[in-house]
Amino acid sequence: MCNDISFLTGINDPYLKFDEPTTTEQNGVKVIHLLQSFPMHCPVCGQLMKRNGWLRKRPVKIRILSIAGQPTVLNIIKQQYLCKPSASCPKTVTCVAPIRGINKGCRIANLVKQHITLELTQNISQATIARQHFVSVNTVSRALDQMTGSFTPNRQWLPAAIAFDDFKSGKFAQSGMSMILMNPLNHRTIDIIESRQSNTLRHYFLLHYSFKARCAVKIVVVDLFQPYRRLIHELFPHAVIVADHFHVVVQAYRALQAVRIKTMNYYGSGTHEYRILKRFWKLLMQKNSQLDFIHYYRRRSFDNAWLSNSEIVDRLLALSNDLKVAYEYYQALINSVNHHDKATFQELLSWKLTDLPQPLKKAQRTLRLHKDEIINSFQCQLTNGPIEGTNNKIKAIKRTAYGFRNFGHFRIRILLALKNSNLMIKSISKEKASSNSFAA
Repeated sequence: MCNDISFLTGINDPYLKFDEPTTTEQNGVKVIHLLQSFPMHCPVCGQLMKRNGWLRKRPVKIRILSIAGQPTVLNIIKQQYLCKPSASCPKTVTCVAPIRGINKGCRIANLVKQHITLELTQNISQATIARQHFVSVNTVSRALDQMTGSFTPNRQWLPAAIAFDDFKSGKFAQSGMSMILMNPLNHRTIDIIESRQSNTLRHYFLLHYSFKARCAVKIVVVDLFQPYRRLIHELFPHAVIVADHFHVVVQAYRALQAVRIKTMNYYGSGTHEYRILKRFWKLLMQKNSQLDFIHYYRRRSFDNAWLSNSEIVDRLLALSNDLKVAYEYYQALINSVNHHDKATFQELLSWKLTDLPQPLKKAQRTLRLHKDEIINSFQCQLTNGPIEGTNNKIKAIKRTAYGFRNFGHFRIRILLALKNSNLMIKSISKEKASSNSFAA
């Protein structure tokens, strides 16, 4: 019978027995009636206590996992115990039998809490988890709060290479943007920082990591946001800054798009030039080495002429000299970054600003400012690519939850969903010990 109780309820207490009637139903809730009694010793004198009746008027109701999709509750009648006064026990001692697998004063089985914690690792809203386990949303929030202590960064350690990037978080951040800190070598998330502002970042690293741990960082991969530079040199004195490839290429990408749109507006909407620049814009953004120059197709936009993709690009570039210059600049930058060609990149930076279209002048100044960091990226070949992929997962978590108002909950949900072996996760043995111990 004990095995049947363990199978039904998930509570491994060998002293639980079925009561009569075994099961009932109340307001759509399945109720399993149990009795619990075992030889108990006095906590004061250690002698075997006498049984002193049952608490039938005050049974304990415990929420367990649903059975066949129906909410289930245990109705447990507990044994009372009595130890009369003696020489070793001067006062009368009374107590009731504790239940294994249930915390003291709690009316939810530990197994339910474990399932809630496991489901918090999935992209499911807290309201949905609460509804599936027939508990309140506050119960799920408390389970999330209990995980906070398990995700504490190791103050004495940081990897040799780190990467961080900002992402849109919520109103709890002053700028609405938070930071994700990651190891670019094994793509493991280190932590989530509340705000991207310099004061917040400085306070975070000084509080959570020792000077020795920060000195161990040799490479910092970051975007081209200038205010980060001074902070990185201050916090990581031995680190070399590496510019992220995506943010390097995007400078010329946006400039080329701006020149294309300016050319479209020059010809005016409704013209043939406007339509072909709008329709075939993706070919301009494609790598020149990947353009198809073998296969020919009938193109309605060019009077049904048989043209390859390469020929279409040639016709588009013939519409504007600025567009041609921006395209050549964009392709040269892509080739230098993809092939880690330092000579080509330095030659690109030697282009005069007066020879470039207006949108490209800003990109040229930015690349010149971060020249050494971009050349460093050619040597170590580390990027923020893993973080950009992680940002998409964070967006999905926010969308499922309809946003977060509490940064602590937001941080734990992200860390539970991502790979984070670099965190000092506390031993689970304490949880196992508490679940197997007797309580309330």
